Formats: sequence, structure tokens, C-alpha cells
Amino acid sequence: MRWFQPRSALFWVYWIVALLGVVGLVLQLAPVAVLTWRDILVGLPFALLTMLVFGWVILHSDRLRARQRIRTPLLMGFLWGALAGPGIAMFANDHNMRIIQNLAGDAFAIDWQAPISAAIVEEAIKGVGVFAVAWLARPLLDRPMHGLLLGGCTGLGFQVVENVTYSANAGLLSAQYNPANAMLVGALRLFTGVTSHWMLTSLAGIGIVLAVARADWPGRRRVQVLAMFYLLGAALHFGWDAPSPASVPIGSIVTRTLLYVLIFAVVYVWVVRTEREWFREVVDWAVSRGIAPAGELSTLISRRSRRRARAAERRNGRTDGRAQRQRQRVLLDWVQETGARSGIRVPA
Repeated sequence: MRWFQPRSALFWVYWIVALLGVVGLVLQLAPVAVLTWRDILVGLPFALLTMLVFGWVILHSDRLRARQRIRTPLLMGFLWGALAGPGIAMFANDHNMRIIQNLAGDAFAIDWQAPISAAIVEEAIKGVGVFAVAWLARPLLDRPMHGLLLGGCTGLGFQVVENVTYSANAGLLSAQYNPANAMLVGALRLFTGVTSHWMLTSLAGIGIVLAVARADWPGRRRVQVLAMFYLLGAALHFGWDAPSPASVPIGSIVTRTLLYVLIFAVVYVWVVRTEREWFREVVDWAVSRGIAPAGELSTLISRRSRRRARAAERRNGRTDGRAQRQRQRVLLDWVQETGARSGIRVPA
């Protein structure tokens, strides 16, 4: 996929909205940033560490190097989350929370306006970005892993910039400059980031990508898959922001974190299973056509099998582990390219 698609109206809409999001973020954050710019600098290392840690988590979840063919879409997803998302979300959340307050009253709004608005607005703006990139990259994105990676990168972009805004607002907690506030906020956002936007949007991204790409499915099934995964992400967002019982605030956070990790793990196991099913079908397809021998390709199906294959080669006198790993990466990339040409799609 080329990042520059001047003949696509959606391509221009993508960049115009991203630009408007940046302008909106600057205009809304500038009055606070003028007063708390030192707190932003204090919180910036935590935001960068968030990007590195959870970026590694997202990419490490890709066991068969599906990311190699979709690097441009992943970058565009991250940019949408970072540029378009936070500015638009800040504006929309402010107005939504006022509407909720006016309709339901102050007592209800204190506890519920934030989770209701965030689950609607933030998941929607991230989801629109995933949809736009998935549509622009339709020839490349057609598997659950593609959706998980694209959604994860989009959510991560949003998460990193949102953390910067939290650092800016932390400076308002004290009449005098106190870097401890920004450091505490940055550390909390980093440690609770395991259940943040990257996870929520990776779940939604699975449904969005499959709904966009799988034209071979009936429309009803595409809508069902989209609704299931998107609403799962939105529901988890609502549940995380919902008020905790006053008696066990810390215990509630730990419990929610464990529950969310378990839910994500269940979905992730299914995604990995579909990847391996796709991989086996592509290898069988290539072998049946005499394109490649089966033996070595079959050892690439998991990290464990690749380690075993390298160990077997070392026992046979081949001790250059770096060269062995490089060959396996080359073969994995070859299978990804071959699979794209084969037309094989999983799940069926």
C-alpha cells in the first residue's frame, strides 16, 4: 500500500480530519500548557515509555510477521490515533458531558457522564480511523490479526497523546509548581496502560477489518462481527471508567485489570489460532503447486517450533544462530507474500 493516494477522496478526508484534530488539540490545550509546560516535560518520558512498551506488546503479539506487509497501514493508524483522536475527543467529550448533566442532573453526571461519553466518543473516533485505514488498505488487510494490529496501533497513538494531556492537567492540581503531580500521573497512566486504548481498539479493530474486507461473507455476518468486537471494546471502556466501590478502590482496579487481561487473552488465542490455520493452508497451497518444499516451512508455525528447528540445526553442526533466525524471518515473510497472492482467507 502506498501512503499517498491522491485519487482517493477518503485519503484526503483522512488527512484533513487529522489536521483539524491537531489544530483542535492545540487550541484546547494551549491555555493549560502555557501554565503547566514544565509538567508536560516531566510527563513526556512516561508517554514515550508507554509508546515503547505497548508498541512492543502489540508487535510481539504478531507471531508470524503479518506486520511486514502492512507497515504503512499500521503507521497511518497510529497517526490517526495521535493526531485526529485526542483533539476531537476533548471537544466532543466536553459537550457530551454537559448534555448528560442537563438531561440527568448533577448527581447522576458526577459518576456516569465520563464513562458514558468516553465509551461513545473516544471509541467512535478511533473506530472511524481504523475503518478509514482498513478501507484504503483493503487489498492488504483481511485477517483478524490485521485488525488486532491496526486497532492496537491506532489506540496506542491516542493513548500516548492523551497521557500528555493528563500531564498538562496535573499541573493544575497545585497552585505552585510541583513536579510530583505530573510524575505520579505519568506513572499511573503507564502502569494502568495495559488495559488502555491500545487493548480496547485492538478488539474493535478485529471486527472493523473483517467487516470491511470480507466481501465474501453475507452482509448480516459482517455486521454481526463488527458489532460484537466493536461493542466489546466500548463496553470495556465504559466498565473501566465507571466508578469503583468507595470501600475497595484499589482492589477494584486490580480486579478489573485481571478481568480485562483475561478477556483479551481469550480473544487473542482465537486470533492466533486463525493465523496458524491460515499459515498451514498457505503452506499446503504452496507445496501442492511445487512452489516450496513442506519440511522447513512447517517448522515456522510457532516460536517454539522455530526454536526447536534452530536447535536441531545446531546439533547438525550449524552454529550460526543469527543466520538461522534471519533465514526463518525471510521464509515467514515469503509465506506472507505468497499467502496474499493465494487468495486464502481465514476464518472461512
